[in-house]
Amino acid sequence: MDRKAWLVITLCTFGLIANVYYANKYPPIEKAPAPAAVAPAAASATTAPAAATTPAATISSASGVTPSVPVVEETHTITRGTVTWHFSNKGGGIAKVVLTGTDNLTLNQFGKEPIGALRREAAGNDAVIYKVIEKSDKGITFEGTSADGIIVKKVYEVTEGAKSDEHLINLKLTLTNTGATAHKSEEYYLYSGAANSMRPDEALKPSFFWNDAGDATQKLTDSFSGGWFSTEQAEMRSTHTRLRFSGVMSRFDAIILSHESTTDKPGKVWATRFLLDHSTDNFKDLSTASKDYAIQSAMGLPPVDLAPAGTVTESYSIYAGPKEYHRLAALEGQRDFVMFYGMFGFISRLLTQVMRWMHDISGNWGAAIILLTLCIRTVLWWPQSKAQYSMKRMGLLGPKMKELQVKYKDDPQKQQVETMKLYKDYGVNPVGGCLPMLLQIPIFFGFYSVLQNAAELRGQPWLWVQDLSLPDTIYTLNFPVSLPLIGTHFDLNPLPLIMGVTMILQMKLTPQPATVDKTQKMMFTIMPFFFLFICYNFASALSLYWSTQNIFAIFQSYIMKLYMKEPVLEKVEAKPKAPPSNNPFFNPMNPNHKEKKVKPRGPKLGG
Repeated sequence: MDRKAWLVITLCTFGLIANVYYANKYPPIEKAPAPAAVAPAAASATTAPAAATTPAATISSASGVTPSVPVVEETHTITRGTVTWHFSNKGGGIAKVVLTGTDNLTLNQFGKEPIGALRREAAGNDAVIYKVIEKSDKGITFEGTSADGIIVKKVYEVTEGAKSDEHLINLKLTLTNTGATAHKSEEYYLYSGAANSMRPDEALKPSFFWNDAGDATQKLTDSFSGGWFSTEQAEMRSTHTRLRFSGVMSRFDAIILSHESTTDKPGKVWATRFLLDHSTDNFKDLSTASKDYAIQSAMGLPPVDLAPAGTVTESYSIYAGPKEYHRLAALEGQRDFVMFYGMFGFISRLLTQVMRWMHDISGNWGAAIILLTLCIRTVLWWPQSKAQYSMKRMGLLGPKMKELQVKYKDDPQKQQVETMKLYKDYGVNPVGGCLPMLLQIPIFFGFYSVLQNAAELRGQPWLWVQDLSLPDTIYTLNFPVSLPLIGTHFDLNPLPLIMGVTMILQMKLTPQPATVDKTQKMMFTIMPFFFLFICYNFASALSLYWSTQNIFAIFQSYIMKLYMKEPVLEKVEAKPKAPPSNNPFFNPMNPNHKEKKVKPRGPKLGG
């Protein structure tokens, strides 16, 4: 990789930010004001600390009135493989989902209600008092009656068959009108849970998402803060004509509430964020702990129109588990859209499949990353060598270009004309070193997104690395005082250091651009340290990928130096122009027009 290529990579870093922005840039969501009756509930949702994880002994209704009879909680658990579903009659849903194995986390840990709680207002609570009608190791049934005489029945069943998964469970919701008048409402919501980061300093923040007719959209917790052209929002609401699913997710896991129907139906989406309390945990000293937000959301039901004694049933499925592309794609229902790879998603999906195949061969995810990186760099060998060869020829033109700069320093237009003539005389393409780099940018972005979102890497070791999804810290240095940019401690991460050293070696072996000046030289010198600084606490999988490709580039530069002929600066002989055509209808600018050759004719016989 040449020195000018590093400039392109620097731009790629800022382009990566644009890629994430592209993945999160969607039509604005209308902010609907919350009704006055539930304003206190909405306000508390944005400020409640994380410590409030246990449901209250009584359930407040949508009108804010608390029933006088306390609700006795009845719980039930169902275990399928590595997943344990915890059900509660308080809200009639899934209080939490515990994932064991390499996942080792709890979903909806900070949820204000169980997943599947039925709300009469998005920011309210499920006021129905449920009883357990039936339960087994395969499901549970809740039933209760609302204040306006609507019988609510929820049937949860584990999935079975070809499209089943231990992280997937079905929900059948039935509403029956026992009143004497018709019941109509567009304000029924199913609570889809809450999501939070594993650490306050995680790069990717939690988000909520929805799928409207195949167009998946997500909004990060930072979106509530507003920006230059928007103000801070306490909540977000939107209405969709063909709502297929919605939910919440963090970096490696997601809760997806899908509407299972043969036809798409309208629905609403609601979400709000709330601050987590880290004052008593291990993250209390982190500067980001004071701004660590979790996010919760709810999905609206299609409009309900019940005549007296009328019944309506809606079917849903709840996925609570890791964001693994192959798993979500196998479940269908467009659940794999929540991966949000960005504008180069088609490349990310391909690389994900190839990386899994590499893992099946090697048996280790670290080895799979190395193998895939080597394959990518081997495919890009030819364009990279062409770019490097072109840059070497540009380097040979350096002295002549400096002469032109001195000669025509007072006439920039003449200098540009003479520079282009110089390129033409020696057959040098000024963008020859950049165009091959453009082929690598989509792959760079695509593979970066794969490693950034791959839940498969959680808890996976490689040599000294304990977890490929985290920095490879082997020792922590503690200081008696707080140091600038470092703080009171410093984590020793070997892989980013290897990445920085290999970047410096790589730049020493690559050719220098023709027009490089002192400022650019300084920038090229600082660049490895800049990348080391911003990537030091990245996931070790990303550092492993970058270090591997740097080592491969050093090897490629060495091989090219040994076996590739050094370019020689020679003028290109101009091809002689063809004589003008005698045909008045011949157009030399049209490539389909060719000069017809006149063939000699023999003598005519006869009179």
